[in-house]
Amino acid sequence: MYRIVGFLFIACCVAMPLHAQNGTAGAFTRMGFGARGQGMGNALSTVTSGTLSTYYNPALSAFQEGRAFHGSYSFLALDRKLNQISYTTTIRIYNDEANIYADEPGVQSISGISVAWINAGDADIQGYDSDGFKTDMLSVFENQFSVNFGTRFSDRLAVGFNAKFYYSGLYEGVSSSGFGIDVGALYTISSSLRLALVAQELLTKYQWDTSDLYGAERGNSTEDPFARIFRLGLGYTLPAAAGLASAEVEQIDGDVYLARLGVEVPIAENITLRGGVERLDLSDAGIDPRPTLGFSVSQPVAQMQPVIHYAFILEPVAPSPTHVLSFALHF
Repeated sequence: MYRIVGFLFIACCVAMPLHAQNGTAGAFTRMGFGARGQGMGNALSTVTSGTLSTYYNPALSAFQEGRAFHGSYSFLALDRKLNQISYTTTIRIYNDEANIYADEPGVQSISGISVAWINAGDADIQGYDSDGFKTDMLSVFENQFSVNFGTRFSDRLAVGFNAKFYYSGLYEGVSSSGFGIDVGALYTISSSLRLALVAQELLTKYQWDTSDLYGAERGNSTEDPFARIFRLGLGYTLPAAAGLASAEVEQIDGDVYLARLGVEVPIAENITLRGGVERLDLSDAGIDPRPTLGFSVSQPVAQMQPVIHYAFILEPVAPSPTHVLSFALHF
């Protein structure tokens, strides 16, 4: 009996953040990737410079300068954990007669590849039996592993896709896995204006089976689909390289519409400030906005460019703010 009580307790703990994320599976995947993105209100689908993440738009890997390694750790309330890591690089194929890219004559194609891992969970959940006595400590975890490919067909158009594998554990003997696909495109309208279209979590769902926990007669199999997300983004580079501004609107499962805004401004050499707000509710779904702030500090070392990113996020449904610390190495 204590196992059933513990399982129900964990299910309630997991359901609370899911409700804040539109009541669907995969809430941890919608929190953002890294301190730069989260500090800018997660409005990064049109940003093609600096520390990039194909989490926001699969087409972005084709704009990565050189190679980049990125790791992130989040300090979350309620003992939650969110860790992320990625590696991105570009591949150029040369042809002396190629004239596809105005700034790079002799380059036949520019593509990018990226691999990433997102891990979330809580390892310190106290279990109780049906009489209210403490049992073993319990834990939950979720993982997303992704592989990306993006390519620039011209100076104006880039497209890409993410192939993702999920593995989640809710309780002893209760785990699930799933596959998902993201597709994205980026169109450069002018040297300062960009447009992005992104579709996320196509086909993704968990399949839960509780037969091992409750027994063959009482257990069952349940499908838990992820929210399908479609996003339209517009990005603008301020004159004289004075910073970036971006705005996005996304549709979640066809009935919830949210907006996000972000801005990033360099204030000194190698120091950048940013801010934003996400989850601006456009459909009266009762979702509270999340204001965000952040900064970056970098210092070139030989041929490498290490960067430290930090983000501060006000969580409307958590008892304390979220702090995100990231380290990126460009080389």
